[in-house]
Amino acid sequence: MSRPIETLLATIAGFSAGVVLAMLISPKSGKENREWISKHTGDAKNWVEDHGNKIVKEGEERLQKISTNVKEIIPDLYEATEAILFDEDELEEDA
Repeated sequence: MSRPIETLLATIAGFSAGVVLAMLISPKSGKENREWISKHTGDAKNWVEDHGNKIVKEGEERLQKISTNVKEIIPDLYEATEAILFDEDELEEDA
């Protein structure tokens, strides 16, 4: 896994653990806790979507850079071997 994804998953896990712990030690009733969670779930969802989109965009940019670098470093195989000619006799000897 890449580091941004690991960071996102660790953040989600930490947030979830914090919510569970807060529910267990909270002086509020279960109903009040559920209302609070419902109210803040949208905020958490938006945060995860924003950061997830950012991670995907960064990943796509990195892949594009890698692809560009590979194309610059590695020549086109057809062009690199275009001038190599074999006789039929040479090909049969190797077989």
